[in-house]
Order: sequence, then structure tokens, then C-alpha cells
Amino acid sequence: MTFAERYGPWALVAGASQGIGAAFARELSARGLGVVLVARHPALDLPGPKIEVAADLATPEGIETVLATVSGLEIGLLVANAALSPIGPFTTSDPAELTRAIDLNVRAPMLLARHFLPAMQDRGRGGFVVMSSLAGAQGSPNLSLYAGTKAFGAVFAEGLWAELRTSGVDAVACVAGAVSTPGLAASTAKPAPGTVAPAEVVTAALEALGKRPRVVPGALMKVSSAILSRLPRRTAISIMGRASKDVLGP
Repeated sequence: MTFAERYGPWALVAGASQGIGAAFARELSARGLGVVLVARHPALDLPGPKIEVAADLATPEGIETVLATVSGLEIGLLVANAALSPIGPFTTSDPAELTRAIDLNVRAPMLLARHFLPAMQDRGRGGFVVMSSLAGAQGSPNLSLYAGTKAFGAVFAEGLWAELRTSGVDAVACVAGAVSTPGLAASTAKPAPGTVAPAEVVTAALEALGKRPRVVPGALMKVSSAILSRLPRRTAISIMGRASKDVLGP
């Protein structure tokens, strides 16, 4: 079975306007899938069929817009990439922004998965990719809420990997470190060591899909992840805090 036969005919990419989401869309289109581009301002040139859905997935109305637009389409691959990353001390963060991050990073992928995965199970094929982050592998000072949502995403995908695998549907958590995206560039003082390109993240995620529950893109990030997982928890949190401070600035 080819990739397009297993995960087609349509892929839905949440957060598809730039960075990792745009890289997913381009690669999936190149592999022969039609792509549903979901973002607040979707606009991307692709070689194959596409549907652009302008929607804010942090809102119930945005979710409803997506589901109504793709009603009748056979979605064979769901990519949960849309995310919001509040940066700074939790106690001085805007409560509205914190709530929005939970809605976008946690609520939206859950609702999309609950809608599309049952049909994939019935067909006996399909896939679900959840973009997570190494920030969620332990507490991450000044990224505490974001890290918590990314911990949810990774554990959620791993659980679904086990639940779905006997039905022919694949799930994978792609646990990325620093990725060279416009969003990261706008929020950081300098590039982090081991920063990878969005295309490398996409390649790692799609290669792992159907083979294992979790993947960490990038050689240096794999090593960093393995080391942090073996350290005492307080040590890992301290290291992450120092690394974040170096990259994010004061």
C-alpha cells in the first residue's frame, strides 16, 4: 500500500500557514494527498489539490467551521500542529492568553481527533500526527503553561498509538526541540543549539508514523532528550530553565 493509499485521499493540517505546518502541507501534497489547510490566514501554493479553511481553532466557532467545510471529505491523515506559546512568568501572564493556549493546544486537537479518528477506524487505515515539544518533557520555567499543553499532546498521541494500532490507524507524537520557524525567530533572542529545519521535522514524523509512538527530530535533540530523561527531575528542570533563558532572553 502506498503512502497516499494508506493516508489519503485528504490530509488536514491544523496550523498550516507557515513553519512546520506549511512544510507538512507541501510534503503531503508532493506525496499525492489533497491537503486541507486550516489556519486563521491560510495561503500556500501546493502542487496538488487543496482546500483553504480560515478558522481560529481556539474557538468553538472555528472548530465548527472546519468540520462543516470538510463534511463529506475522506480525511485520511490529521496533523495537529497549531499552537500558541505564552512566554514569561505564569503569575504575570494574561489569563485570556493562557486560556487561549489551552483551547488551541489541547482542546482543538482532542476535538478534531474525536471527530475524524472513528471514520479512520471504520476504514481500517489512516493516521494522526501530534506536534509536541521537548519543553513538555519536564517543567520548563517561563514556558510552564505551554510545556504542560505539550506534555498533554505527547501522552495523548502515545495512548492513541496503542488504542488505534490494531484497527490499522497510526498515531505518533513528534516531540520537537527548536525549529527554525518565523514564530520562533520572533520570540527568541538567538538560535538554540541543534535547531532543525521544518522539513527535517516533517520527514522524521512521517517516517515514524506507523512504526513507533514517539519521535524526536534532529540528532542533537535526540541526545538532549535522552540525557534529560535520565537526570533527576529537579536537575532537568533547572537545565531547561537555563537553556530557555539563554534563548528567550531576560
